[in-house]
Amino acid sequence: MLVAINKKEEMIMSQHATKRETYYCPCCHGEVILKKGEIKYPHFAHKKTTVCQTATENESFEHVAGKLLIAKNCEIFGSECQLEAYLPEINQRADVLIDKTLAIEFQCSSLSIERLKERTTHYKQNGYQVFWILGQKLGQLTSLTELKKHFIYFDNDRGYVDFCLLIDKEMLVMTHYLAHNGKDMIVRRKSYSLQDYSLKELLLKQCVIASYSVLSPLKEVSRRKDRLSRRLLQSDKSLRVLQEYLYQQSYHLLYLPEVVYLPSLYHPFFKETELVVRLIIFNELKHQKKRSYVELKERIISEIPDEMLDDYANLEKYQVIDYCLSLYLHFLKELTVIEEISQNVFHVKEEEVLNNAQWKKFLKKRSERLTLPLKYDMIIK
Repeated sequence: MLVAINKKEEMIMSQHATKRETYYCPCCHGEVILKKGEIKYPHFAHKKTTVCQTATENESFEHVAGKLLIAKNCEIFGSECQLEAYLPEINQRADVLIDKTLAIEFQCSSLSIERLKERTTHYKQNGYQVFWILGQKLGQLTSLTELKKHFIYFDNDRGYVDFCLLIDKEMLVMTHYLAHNGKDMIVRRKSYSLQDYSLKELLLKQCVIASYSVLSPLKEVSRRKDRLSRRLLQSDKSLRVLQEYLYQQSYHLLYLPEVVYLPSLYHPFFKETELVVRLIIFNELKHQKKRSYVELKERIISEIPDEMLDDYANLEKYQVIDYCLSLYLHFLKELTVIEEISQNVFHVKEEEVLNNAQWKKFLKKRSERLTLPLKYDMIIK
């Protein structure tokens, strides 16, 4: 614990405390002991007889140093900052509270998804905006684990992004998850010095323009089908729900309409599930001729199995659906397979779907450059 209160109810930082005074925990008001040694950073610890559910003791050096680095950045750029702010209305401590409403959680070790969701929900329900910033071990993981997905945020300007704090370099690393190509995650990373940039501004506003190229769309479709075929032969468990759904709809995973497979921005989380989302969109437009954005979204939500949708801690409900729907509609518009006949109302050119000249021209291209931020303006806000 880096902060305690004295007998005058004043907040005292551990590095400014002396052993001559008596200090108390801001949460439980139990007496705490100041520990100043040669190795560890000065900190407060509860007496052994004290029980405090919000105590943050036995912290790693990284965790303590990260909180101090964030506080230092706030001081440099003129933001009000409170370390280990106790929020009585939710009985939680924020690692750092900036300008009284922005809660920062610096997560250096693993925790349960249930606990992550619970803490995040408590913040949001009580009017706080919360950002989880990852320590080096969690933040530098190359694979997108189920836990790490819950630390990802979305906005219309930068897409899907998470944050990692490197205390030794005093830098914030922002990772943008662009898409999944059926095999690999496409990401772009950018580092920012906390000596030069305000952490608050980075979390709230900073974004990059990022892109990648699809070399030969037809070959990408072929490769995707080959990978799916191998996984089907291996009885891949992750395809079970997908297979069952398509079977019930009289489809096979390898024989969907070509326009469903074409490489555009595949959602970074959904992987093969996005094929189902695209199929629902395409079929609804094809059979109903005209549909609004809202009607298409409602159709997807009602039809897609719950097992295919995850509830992420830091994403609003159905935000993932909005992303997939928006980008796929824009993609179909570019191919002139559909047209927008009024604001957010779409019409399919059924007679042209299979013989569309622009579509054929697109397929013959040697490459397709995909750029983010890209066409998020169609997302219903």
